[in-house]
Amino acid sequence: MAKDMTLQEDEDKLNDLYDQTIDYHHNYLERLHAAFNKKCEEIGTSAKKKLDKIDESDEEAKTAILTEEQELLDKTLSELKYAINKSNANARKKLEEIQNKLEANTINLEDELANM
Repeated sequence: MAKDMTLQEDEDKLNDLYDQTIDYHHNYLERLHAAFNKKCEEIGTSAKKKLDKIDESDEEAKTAILTEEQELLDKTLSELKYAINKSNANARKKLEEIQNKLEANTINLEDELANM
């Protein structure tokens, strides 16, 4: 994630870390999406090349190629979903840690003000 992901005491640093975590996660998801699209294009291109090599009347071979293509696309989609879910969970956990630290700092400040 961001360079310094240890939780800081300073509220500004915590807010910056929160923003950096969101930015990192957003950028990761964009890269993941681009990689997914590229992989799907490669699978489609490969299937098209295989279809071009067989006789048009060979329905059994066409079906086998298209079935293989669909299986690869399904597998790629499953991998994408897994990666997104894992990344979302990690980002959510980090954001919750930061938020909890911010809230703890706020509570400490309120306690100090009450004791004045």
